[in-house]
Amino acid sequence: MSSDDTTQDTSSGPDPDETPDTDADTDTGSGSGSRSEVRAARRAEREAERAARAQRKADAARGRAMEAARAGGLFEGMAAAPRGATAAEAPRGETGETGDEATGATSDTTEDGSEPADASSGTTAATRRTRTPLDPARRRKLTVAFAALAVVLLVVTGLATWQYLEARDATAAEEEIAAAPRAATDAARQIATQMFTYDHRTVDSDLAAVRERLTEPALTEFVEQSMPSVASTAKEQEANVIATVAAAAPMEVTDAEHVTVLVMLNRMVSTKEAPEAASSASRLNLSMVEVDGTWKLGELNAL
Repeated sequence: MSSDDTTQDTSSGPDPDETPDTDADTDTGSGSGSRSEVRAARRAEREAERAARAQRKADAARGRAMEAARAGGLFEGMAAAPRGATAAEAPRGETGETGDEATGATSDTTEDGSEPADASSGTTAATRRTRTPLDPARRRKLTVAFAALAVVLLVVTGLATWQYLEARDATAAEEEIAAAPRAATDAARQIATQMFTYDHRTVDSDLAAVRERLTEPALTEFVEQSMPSVASTAKEQEANVIATVAAAAPMEVTDAEHVTVLVMLNRMVSTKEAPEAASSASRLNLSMVEVDGTWKLGELNAL
C-alpha cells in the first residue's frame, strides 16, 4: 500500500488532472445489478424445477408401491361387508279379537292336540352376513405387503427430503455469491472514503478508526508504514483532506468471500501554505475479503 503524501506527487500515482469516467463506471454498476437480478430469477426457476422433479419421483414411487400391494392381494377381503338388516319378526296373524267377547277363551292347543308354531323362531329371521376370517397364508401375505409398502414409502420420503435439502443448499450458496459483489462494493466505498479523509488536528484518531476495517496484509502495512508517515506530514503541513468516491464497481468475483473492487477516488487537499483546496483524482484497486460476516480491505493498489 502506498502512503498518502499530501505535499508531492509519487511516480506511481495517477495524473492529478485525470478525470474519472464516472458515467461509464456507473453504467457498469447498473448493468451488474441487472445481471444479478436475472441470475437470481433463473436460480429460482431451477429450484422450482428441482422440487417438481422430486415430487414427480415420489408420486411415481408411491404409485408403484400401490400396484405391488394390489398385485399381492393386499386389499382383498379388507372392505367390511355391509351388515345385513334383521328382518322384523312377523307375528302370526290373528283372525279375531281374543277374550270372552268373541268366541270365548282361546285354547293353548290345536284341535289335534299339537302346540302352535313359535313365530319368533326358525326361518322368520333373516340370516346375517359375516366377514370370512383370513387364513394364515393370506394373513402372512398381507403382513409382508404392508412391510414392503412401509419400506418403500420410507425410502421415497428420505430421497425426496435429501434432494430438497441439497437443492436448498445449492440455491443458498448461489444467492450468497450473487449478493457478494454489491456488499463488497458498498464496503469498499466506505473504507476508501474513511482511509483518505482526515484533519491534521485529529489525524491520529482518524487513521486509527480505519484499522478495524482492514485485514492482512493491508492491516500490517497500514499500521507500520502509512499511519506514521501520513500523520507526521499532515501535522507538519496542517493538511486537511476530504475524499469522495466518484464511482465503484466489482471487477472480479472469486467466490462468496473474495471480491476485487475498482474505486474512482477524488480528494480535496488544503495546507497552511495552500489554503485553497486542490482537487486530485486516482483509481484504486481494493481486494475485499469477508471476515466473520464483515467485508474488510485485504489489499490496496493504486492504478
